Amino acid sequence: MTGFFTTDEYFDTSKNGGRFFQGKGVKAFTVERKEEDGRTKKYTNKEANDFLAAMEDRAGKIIKKYNEDHINWGFERFKSDFLNAPKRELFGTFADAIIEKEYRSKGHHKSAMVASEAIQSLRNFDKQFDSRAFQDVNVDYINDYIAHCRKKGNSDTTLKIRLGEIRRIFNIAIREGVAAQELYPFSSGKEDGKVRIPKTSPTKTDQYLSLESMQKLANTPMKNHVLERTRHLFLFSFYCRGMNWKDMALLTKSSFFPILVTDDETKKTSEVTMMEYRRSKTKGEFVIQVTPNIQRELDWFAENTPLYEDHVLPIISVPTTPETLDMYLAKVRQRFNHSLRKLAKELGFPESQQDITSYTARHSFAMTMLNLDKSIEVISQALGHQSVETTKHYLAKFSSSKMAKETDIDLSY
Repeated sequence: MTGFFTTDEYFDTSKNGGRFFQGKGVKAFTVERKEEDGRTKKYTNKEANDFLAAMEDRAGKIIKKYNEDHINWGFERFKSDFLNAPKRELFGTFADAIIEKEYRSKGHHKSAMVASEAIQSLRNFDKQFDSRAFQDVNVDYINDYIAHCRKKGNSDTTLKIRLGEIRRIFNIAIREGVAAQELYPFSSGKEDGKVRIPKTSPTKTDQYLSLESMQKLANTPMKNHVLERTRHLFLFSFYCRGMNWKDMALLTKSSFFPILVTDDETKKTSEVTMMEYRRSKTKGEFVIQVTPNIQRELDWFAENTPLYEDHVLPIISVPTTPETLDMYLAKVRQRFNHSLRKLAKELGFPESQQDITSYTARHSFAMTMLNLDKSIEVISQALGHQSVETTKHYLAKFSSSKMAKETDIDLSY
């Protein structure tokens, strides 16, 4: 089982189960060992003894584990576990390969970004990370990493995402035979002393601004240009029925087109501008009328901010590719969310409404509609919760002009 082959004249069976002769008066010599890949490698007698000591230590740990788990084992079971012990596969190397294979090569760029950020956070935590094997990323290591993240001010949500990616890498490694199940550092839900991934409450995604706060935001210009631009971006999202960050970023001049519509009440026909885009979340086509509120925001951006190429909002400002787009937008959104929180403090929002994000506009729109006694059918259609066919069904009940009236919320005092 050791892989070494030699003769009795070089081997002392009286020491610790057997060691090669070594020490004072013994001339250094080499012995051969058949490696796991079939190659033959030469070791000095000292190197061979160090190797045997490590194997003996590993054997002791396996037997100790049998005793702890009350396993009735025999030689064949021990031989199998000993010979199939996991190699020192480097965690970082394996993780990078999986991100490339499972995410980037399949076009899942956002997933690749999230996973890469999790692995990079491990590299920031541990300067020796790239030399760590799966055996090294144990319960103590993960707990130290969690403490480091909390010290850096990372939220439970951030921790949950990062630990989830680390756990995913571990699961793949176990499935592929790279890591052993007994090395798994994450809890299975029992009181097993392993790492529990923190649970998070849905308060952020459920958070919304009250009508009073929305009115204050809409009617209080900021002297600081960054905060003023942030205010207008949030208002644009709100007026566009809670349009998400990526969809806003991808709007260009070609997203707009004119059509003729007939008002349900006056029966007058007039030309209006429509905005069409594909929702990045559901991939469904979405068309809404450009209301006076939306047009006012578009005009403000055109007059007060530099716009890149044909984009109508100041979100994308450099060339991007499908591989880099999600990571770029995530960084810009992070800065936007930081400015939003500063804006909320500047406006004196209640403390419960200060930790807002780009998503808050969508929920604020829905809750404002509900508080204004708009029907659930109108709200559902406005938020794009239906497929194109379902939307067509509702259009029989709510025409384009009526939807524009119903969703054009007046925030003036």
